[in-house]
Amino acid sequence: MKFQKIISAALSVLLAVSSVPCITAFSEDVTSAKTEENAETTAMREAILDVKKRADISKELDKFAYDTETRYDTTYYCFVWYRVDKEDEEKYNYDYDDIDFELAMDISAEYVKVEYYKGFISSYYHYSAERGGSSKPSFSRLTSGQQDALAKKYLYQLNPDLKGNPVIKRNSSEKSLFGTTVKYSISRNENGVDFPNNYGSITIDRDTGELINYSLKWWSGAVLPDASKKLTVQKVSDIYASRKPLEAYYDIFSKYEYDEETGESVYTPYVLAVYEPTVSGENEIDAITGKYTSLYDDKEKFSYTDAYSWGGESESVSAGAPVEDYEDEDYLSDSELNALQKENEFLSYEEALKIIKADEYIVFNKELVLESNTLSSYTDDYGVSRPSRYLRFEFTSADEKKDDIYLNVTLDAYSGEIISYSKSYYYGKNNKNTTQLNEKSALELAEKAAEHFIGGKAEEYRYDENVKIEKDTTNGTFRYTRYVNDLPAVFDYMNISINSRGEVLSFGHRYHEIEFPEANLVSEKEAYSKLFEHMKPDLYYTGFTDLQLAPHVYLTYKFESSYLINAVTGERITSYGDLYYTAEKEAEPTKEAVLYTDIKGHKYEKEITELFEYGVRITDSDTLDPDGAITIGEFMELCSKAYGSSFSGLYPNERKYSEELGRYEYFDNPMLKEKLTYGELAKIYVYGYEDDCFEAAGIEGIFASPYKNISRDNPYCGYIAIAKAKGLIAEGEEFGYDKTISRGRCLKLFYDYIAADKEKEIYEIVHV
Repeated sequence: MKFQKIISAALSVLLAVSSVPCITAFSEDVTSAKTEENAETTAMREAILDVKKRADISKELDKFAYDTETRYDTTYYCFVWYRVDKEDEEKYNYDYDDIDFELAMDISAEYVKVEYYKGFISSYYHYSAERGGSSKPSFSRLTSGQQDALAKKYLYQLNPDLKGNPVIKRNSSEKSLFGTTVKYSISRNENGVDFPNNYGSITIDRDTGELINYSLKWWSGAVLPDASKKLTVQKVSDIYASRKPLEAYYDIFSKYEYDEETGESVYTPYVLAVYEPTVSGENEIDAITGKYTSLYDDKEKFSYTDAYSWGGESESVSAGAPVEDYEDEDYLSDSELNALQKENEFLSYEEALKIIKADEYIVFNKELVLESNTLSSYTDDYGVSRPSRYLRFEFTSADEKKDDIYLNVTLDAYSGEIISYSKSYYYGKNNKNTTQLNEKSALELAEKAAEHFIGGKAEEYRYDENVKIEKDTTNGTFRYTRYVNDLPAVFDYMNISINSRGEVLSFGHRYHEIEFPEANLVSEKEAYSKLFEHMKPDLYYTGFTDLQLAPHVYLTYKFESSYLINAVTGERITSYGDLYYTAEKEAEPTKEAVLYTDIKGHKYEKEITELFEYGVRITDSDTLDPDGAITIGEFMELCSKAYGSSFSGLYPNERKYSEELGRYEYFDNPMLKEKLTYGELAKIYVYGYEDDCFEAAGIEGIFASPYKNISRDNPYCGYIAIAKAKGLIAEGEEFGYDKTISRGRCLKLFYDYIAADKEKEIYEIVHV
């Protein structure tokens, strides 16, 4: 990246003076360099002037910094206009004539950052330290219509030559009482087809309409393929199926069940015959020609680079898990003693070594010594975890003439059966193995070794003839797959390595003792037919820009890249073996909120209507019943929407055991359906604002009544006494603890709170 720095004074002169030809007596080389410098300077001057014509940049942003980067034939500019608080300017005393744009943003109280190239503004951001939001909810000063109009205006103000069909959408359909901004997303749709490569966003101040953030990736010069010439979905599906033949095989899945008696999760393995496409990838088809898209080949041809990216890579570092320190104990716990007893039941090292040395297919060199002896586990043919003993032997020597040898063997810790092993040589100078492997004799040896280790099961495995042994190789690995009902069971394998000395270097296998279903498979045609009933390809424009930023656009059908089909039923299944496509239900139409029909002419109609537009609703039904009493639950919901928090912790859900279901269920607290009285409101206030007194307030008979109409044994007496003492309720001789509050009145009180300039507490809004 090419970093440059300029001073404000020099910039002013630069903008005021036109470039003129210059005659000098310098050498030809110096003159050429000077001409190049003037060309760069002139280009940047024009870029700055172009940006200032379109972007709103206050004259108070009296300082300037920039960065440039030239990629191929395009120069990218990042301009920053900024200001610094006078106190900071005097305190830090920076040389502002020699500051790069990164530092400019760090020290500024306000700045505008613009990214620009070839007459296109790709990014605009206005930062101000003074801009901040209050936690208090408030109504926006601009209507939704005014905000939408401004967003569209800014889209074309910054890029007046924008071509195509931009779609601007507000990120939230409802206004918000919280926050200070409104965000919009920009997408592109041409001829009814999405163009996801082109997109952007706009953020404006919801009250002033000022542009805060703007980003756009757009190809105005793109020539789009004619969507009217696209192939039909049926035609392109047939083309796709003809190029992706299906492969049938057995795969293993697990069925999950919950055992209510033991409280354990049980996974039961089972086998299915499945279809899967034999060709991976290549799922994007040119929607007009029917061929696989040439997009990726064309990228290579045009030396593709992502010309729109700006900025470097970020790295993330993940810390390792902390290691706990344990103090040494001078005694053995019961679990440790049990472990020792269990160890005594396992195959001993001496017994294991004897088995290894006696095996005719494992060559145990006399030089080998034990390096590791550990207990582990493996899964047997029945899917049961069994203990294993793992032994690692090695021989290494500083003598370069001698071989280094490594041998690893895993045995069943009870029976001593050899589960797997591997051996490797690092040949010394005097003992290089250069003899070429004889594939035929090595394969015969591999099959004998297989029968030796797993007996008759070896007959179920077939050698993968597609694995070729390279010429001049001295070692070869022979891979086998188990076949059942003439279908490969891909989860069961066998691998055997042989060297040219006639030694079996390794053996490993997997075998499941499990029931296999019959392989009565549907045809590929029928399987694809059922798949395409549900799996429809996506149609969209896509493409790239070349090094000169010329766009190349393709109309593309894209199918899902991977899927499994139950080969017996022809239905698509998940990786868990379940049916992928469930019975399709008609989506219930989304019911848009409609303003209450029973508030026309009500004294609080204006307030209720405006709150409704901000999503502050007591109910989603068509009627409000504005003069009806509000319930405790409705009041809590209103607090959450209009105040940003609620006192719902006072009414927790009830937990009850269901004999029928055999588990606990949670139910709404029945108090939430009760009407909200002023007495209950006093209780809520004490809970929310004087919680340290809440428990004491609930003790009946210990508080003197603060009002003449409330007896000492009134269940609300304590709450009312504390609420009055703390100033949460009004003074007076009487307190209507059993009076209710109407829905309309409560909405009006919250409206007054939101519209007020100063923040208040709820008890000041719903004043008792």
